This record gives sequence, C-alpha cells and structure tokens, in this order.
Amino acid sequence: MAAKDRVVLVISHTHWDREWYESFQSFRYRLVKAIDRLIEILQENADYGCFNLDGQVVVLEDYLEIRPEMRPVMQRLVKSRKIGIGPWYVQTDEFLSDGEALIRNLLLGAQLAEEFGEVQRLAYLPDTFGHNSQMPQIARQFGISSSLIWRGVSGDDWPWEFIWKGADGSCLYTYRLPERQGYCNMAFTPEGKPIDSAFFIGSATEFMKNSLTGLVVLMDGCDHVQPDGSILPLIDFLAGAEDSLSCRQVLFNDLSEELERRIPLCEGIEVLRGELRGVNTSRRGYFNFILPNVLSSRCNNKRENFDTLNWLESYAEPLASLAWLNGKKYPSGFLREAWKLLLQNLAHDSIGGCSIDEVHLDMSRRYSHSVEIARNVAFDSLAALCSVTPEGSDGSFVVFNSSQYSRDEIEIHLDLPAMVIGNPPRRPVMIDEKGEEVEFQISSMNEVVKSLNYLGKSAPIEKVVSVKFYIKSKIEGLSFKRFYISPSEMPVSHSHSGTDNSLRLENEHMSVNVLPDGTIEVLNRVTGEKLFTNLFEDGGDCGDGYVYSKPLFDTLVTSSGCLKAIEVIENGPLEKAIRLRYSLPVPAGLSENGRKRSYDRKEMPIQCILKLIKTNGVLEIETEIENNCENHRVQVNFWSERPGKALFYKTPFDIVKAAKDEISRFNPNWIEDEPVARPNNGLFGEIESIDNFKGFAVSARGINEFEGSVHGLRLTLFRAVGHIASPYPLSNMKRPAGPKIETPGAQMKGRLFFNYSVFFIDSLEEALKKSSLYLKKPLALAFTGRLPEAPLTVDSSTTEITAMKKSESRESFILRLANLSTEKDQVEIRLREGLFGKAFLCMANEKRSGEVPIENGVVCIACGPKKVVTLELEVNGRLTLSDWQE
Repeated sequence: MAAKDRVVLVISHTHWDREWYESFQSFRYRLVKAIDRLIEILQENADYGCFNLDGQVVVLEDYLEIRPEMRPVMQRLVKSRKIGIGPWYVQTDEFLSDGEALIRNLLLGAQLAEEFGEVQRLAYLPDTFGHNSQMPQIARQFGISSSLIWRGVSGDDWPWEFIWKGADGSCLYTYRLPERQGYCNMAFTPEGKPIDSAFFIGSATEFMKNSLTGLVVLMDGCDHVQPDGSILPLIDFLAGAEDSLSCRQVLFNDLSEELERRIPLCEGIEVLRGELRGVNTSRRGYFNFILPNVLSSRCNNKRENFDTLNWLESYAEPLASLAWLNGKKYPSGFLREAWKLLLQNLAHDSIGGCSIDEVHLDMSRRYSHSVEIARNVAFDSLAALCSVTPEGSDGSFVVFNSSQYSRDEIEIHLDLPAMVIGNPPRRPVMIDEKGEEVEFQISSMNEVVKSLNYLGKSAPIEKVVSVKFYIKSKIEGLSFKRFYISPSEMPVSHSHSGTDNSLRLENEHMSVNVLPDGTIEVLNRVTGEKLFTNLFEDGGDCGDGYVYSKPLFDTLVTSSGCLKAIEVIENGPLEKAIRLRYSLPVPAGLSENGRKRSYDRKEMPIQCILKLIKTNGVLEIETEIENNCENHRVQVNFWSERPGKALFYKTPFDIVKAAKDEISRFNPNWIEDEPVARPNNGLFGEIESIDNFKGFAVSARGINEFEGSVHGLRLTLFRAVGHIASPYPLSNMKRPAGPKIETPGAQMKGRLFFNYSVFFIDSLEEALKKSSLYLKKPLALAFTGRLPEAPLTVDSSTTEITAMKKSESRESFILRLANLSTEKDQVEIRLREGLFGKAFLCMANEKRSGEVPIENGVVCIACGPKKVVTLELEVNGRLTLSDWQE
C-alpha cells in the first residue's frame, strides 16, 4: 500500500439509544441539547467538517418535534453535507425484527432522509447484538454496498476489512471496528481519560497494522455524547506529524466510497458467510459482547411484537391494498404511523428487553396503538370489500384466509347480529355459497354490546353474539369465502358436550397421549414416529436483561411428576382440547450474592391447553404460567424417539441449518461464552441431517429463543431477572454489559401466556405451510352484502409472501416474495383478468429493475435460492364494487 494512500477517516458522531437506562423523554431532553450544540459548532466553526447522526433518522424526527423551527436549518446542513442522516429509521435488532420490518426500516429511513437531502448509504450497524444472514441482500436492494459493524466478528489477527457474503450470495464491503471500544474508540481512552495527540497517533498507527487496504476508521463519539470540536487539533496534528498518513473527518458515504474503491483491489480479502454471531476472542480483552439472551428478556414485549407484525403484514396491508384496488382510498398515513410505532420499539435496547421498566411500559403502549390502527384498517378494508352495512343482518359472513396456503378447516372469532342466533339462543344452521350445509363446531358463544365502527354509523353500538367457530370447509390461500347462518329449532350445544371424554387427542395424522409423569407423547400415525414435549424445566438465572447466567450452585426443578389435574374442555366433531394443570415448587429467588437459589420455595402453577383440529397434523399448545418467583428461567423441552443430527431456524428471509454436534471453538482470550441460544422468527425444529429435512418443527408466536441439545430442543418461555446489568458474579462472561439499575418489572411476575405448536415434517415446504396456517388465522366479518374475489393467486413451493401493499409512489400493487430454500423455486402468479396491465421486478426500495411478461394472465418468476423478489403490478383501472361480486 502506497504511503499516500494510507488514510485515517474520523467519524464524528453520537450513538443515540432512544431509550435505555433512561426513558425516551429523558433521553430526548438530552438529544435536543446535543443537536442544538451541534448546530452551534457547525455555524460557528468553518473548520468542523461534518457530523453523523447515528445512521437513524428517528433522532432527527424526535428533535424536530421539539424544535420545528429548526427544520430549514437542518435541511441546509444536510444538503451541504455538514450532517449525515440515514439510512435507517431506527438502529434495530436484526433477529427480533422480521425481514419485512428491516425493509420498512430502510424504506422509511430513506423517505424521511430524502426530505432533507442526501441519504447516507452505509449499512451502519455499530451496536447490534449479532447480524443476520440476509442483511447483505437487504442492504444491496437499497443501493447500499458497504457496512460498518462492531459486534459479531473478532480476532486480533483478523483484518478490519472483509467481504460479508449473505445467504443468497449478495456481498457487502465491510469494515469491522476494533474490539477496543468499538464505536467509542476516539471518545476517551480505555481508562476513561480524555484522548490526547499521543493516544490519537498511537491508535491510528496500531490500527493500521490490521488494515489490508490502508484504511483506519476512528470514531469520535460514544453513547449520548454532546458534539465538541476537540478532535480538530488532533486531526491537524496527525497530518503534520505523520507524512505517511492523511486524516480527515468524513460522513458515512465517504467511508462507503473508500470501501468500494479499496476492497475490490485488495488481494487475499477474507469472505465471511451468513450470520455474524461470533464472540470476542481478542487478547486485548475488550468487550464487544454478542449478548444472545436479549432474545428471551421481557417475554411480554416479544409477544406484542409478533402480534403487531402479524396484524400489519397479514391483515391490515393486504386487505387495505385489495380494498384500494376496489376503489377505496389507501390508508397510507395510518399504516405509516403504525409502522413507525412498531419500528421505534425495534430499537436494539428496546426490543432487546434490556432497559428500565418505564421503557418497556412505553413499548407496550406503542404496540397497543399500532395494533389498534392495524385492526381498524383491516376491518374497515374488509367491510368495504364485503359491502358491510348495519342492515346486513341476514346472517351472512365472509372469511378471509390470510395465509397463502389453502386450509380444510376454518377457525374464526366472529361478531354476529344477535337476532341471527335468536332469543333464547338456538343452535344455528350454516350453509355455504352453493347452498350446501356445512359442518361446524361452536367453541364459545357470548352475547355482548360493543362498538363496531366499520359499520359507519355515528354511534355503532351493537348487541352482538361473539362466537368462536370451527368450520369444516376448504378455503384457498389469500381468498374469501362466504357463509350464511340462521337459527334452528335446536338449543345451543357447545363442543364440550360430546360423548368421547377420553384424555387422548387423535385424528388421522397424529395421536396425543398424556404420560403418567405429565409429559406428552405425540405419535405420527402415518410413519409411527414419536416426539415428546411438556417437560418444563425451571433453573436459576443470576444474569440480566442481556444474558442468562447459571448460578454457581443451581437448583433445577422439572414438571416431571408435578401433573395435578387433567380434563377435557372441548370435545366436538372438528376440534378437541384437554387442559393439564401442573404445580412446580420453585425457589423464590437467589441467595448468597446470586451464587445459589434460595431455600424458600413458592408454587408455580402451569396450565397447558392441548388442542387438535380434525383435519390437520398440528398440535396447538396454549401455556399459562403464574410466576411469583425471581431470577429464574423456564424452558419447555421437545425431543424425538430418534434424535436428528441437525436443527434449523427461521430468521429474516432465511432458514438457517446447523449441525447439533457443532464443537465450540476454544477461546484462550475468553470474555464471553459462545452463544447457545439461537433466534427464531416463529419456526425452528430438529431434522435428520443438514441434507435431509425430515423431523419435527415448532412454530411459536413471539417466543424467540431456543437451544439445541444432544437429545432435542428447548424453547425458552421466559427469563425473570431484576437488573439491566447483573450485580451478581456471572458464569458466562467476565463483566456485565450495562448499568446495574434495578428493573423489578423484568422479573415478569403475574400471569404469562405462551402459544406454540409442534408437528412432524418431511420437507421445508411442509414446515413453512404448517407454520403459516398456524400463525396466520383467518379473519371474519358479519353484516356482509357481497363476496369479494381475490385479485391473484400464488403457487410456490418454498417461497413465502412477505408483503402485499400499494406502491409507495405509484398507482400499482406490490407483492414481495422470499425463497427460503437453497434451491430455485418456480413461482406462478395468476392474475385476475383485466386487472393488471404490466408487471415489473423491483428492488426492495421499489425502484424498477425490469419488466416481466404477463402471459395468459400468469406471471412466472424463477425465485433464486434465498432470494427476496419484489414484484410490482401496474393497475389497468380501479374496479367498482360490482366488479368484485362473484
């Protein structure tokens, strides 16, 4: 490397956790002062080059809510390249977001940043707790070719530069920050002292030894620091003292340009593939922890996160886009607000569950508001599609199948006009559109008074009968079906009144038996395979919001022999359910400074409802735990009669496979255990081998952490801890990762609810289908006047639909697809005649990359391995209501 091409780039910044050890409003109070000070510096000191606003536009949005008069000033500073903003809306967690949330994060960040000027196109991920395998592809689809990271890659002999190759083969030119203080490496010395010229030059010279390209990145800033100009004399001093080095302040785009120019010309550059979740191995002993157990902290927020994503992606946006095609105005403002609220919660210290109690209460409120918006959009859109009127009391209702897969049995919750059931209530008769009687089962029925604002009345207060139904009727994926219901002369009979009261669940696919010790045996009636579950394990946890830590002297309590009662609670022709009640004597907390669990014990009741529907091979489990104890972890085990040699798990836009017998690397510079916990975006399982996708799978609603073992898998239901960072000695890392602030709410006391399912699989396709049908239940609406028809159908094998929405800027329909397989998948999209005129392939940012033909009303796409494909369908003309009637 020529001396003149050896360059030190100084990135002046502040890393702004929106909420963490203080609440959002407290941090924003500091943020406003910090940006006010930044503006003063930039206006008063012409020598101050530029400042990076942490790669997340939300901090600018937060500032301008308080200082709206400063918007023109900020626009001027961004356009003049004095301040760099974007590309993210918020600095997110990469595993607790799903793929679509990551795309919306970049999409919203770019939209807001473009209102001010240039968007910084660097995948800036300085503090994320590990990196998922599809981040290179996601970034590339937004025109981003390089990244700057800290956690997840380590080694004193490793160069800073490498090529990060994602699951689909997309690559990012990547620079990792030195383990020593990472994104704070020029904010202060490792001893916490102010930096001086000797430290500045010494660091630049030392770091240059690990550079293959002659590039050193120094980070002038840290968590929540106010900008100052103290770095400028050091830059000047280095330029004068070292003829072999040049030095300047830069924006992220400047760094990106350097990486794009230098790395392709560099021989011997390393290529790292897939996930980056490595622990620190530095001899210098610095603390860029991976902190894997943020996956299981604050279990209530994790469930709320799943529910909110599901409402937005599976109901609100698809139904709003279909109603828009029908002539209804697209509720872009409402959906944008719902996504903002969700994304704000996905900040890494927020969704990570490692903040003060007030933060997590604020998160719950944001989730609630986002879901409320999404529900209103979904039901209002469905009402428009079905021509709902208050007078529509003929007993008709429409069901929307939110999954892309067909289902043979429909489970719905429905508000029916009270007169349909009669007074006194009579057992209804149900028929379909063909006039044929349909078999159904009533699970519950209650007369209530509620507001149904989708009816469009000034005071839509209605007396309705809220019913939970199981209906034996096939419905295609992403389609609608209409039924009619009327009272008969028979009295209402609920499902628990059946004659088969055996404590066994059985259908043509599987049988489920409760064993004497309280565990569950599940038999595959086709192959004879068996798997087992409902063995709960409770162990101590002296860790914190970041990590699980086993006490030095632990006490393990299991549910074996703790089954107290079992009863049939539903027993109908289409669905049967049994309830199991356990009570575990659990140590009340920790003793001896966290080294062991206390002798005092409290009973921890666990209630499990096992449900099996007649037509599918999925055992659904609803678990309720009454937690009154502290500092412990509860897991549930799954294992098969013949354990597989590999496991798999779903992450954003990917299915990751790993051998169960992977050997942990010896780390002579230990500061943190390699992560045992693995993430999952709602699906994981055990398979025979890496190449044989046969075994069993678990699909969970917002339960994001699991572990593999020689014998099977363990799903972490919750961890109860009492601090952001533990005050106790840790068994898995050298020191805690944050402030030792008490967080009583993180002990998760009270009633906790968990929903998951288990099933046998023969292929990835079967795993994806069963998981989708479990996680995406149908939506139903009464008072309907017509049956809508879906505008398209999608036939695929291993490709999931991840988004159905209106284009951000054009009068067109967006369909996003993700192939989760390592093999190419042929996807066939059949369009409704005359609705769409042209089809285009787009990047995730919705920029068109080329037209694709529509032949005989069909678009065929060869979805490459692990590829995310965005299809834009140009609308010929908006339909009228009559066009939608079958």
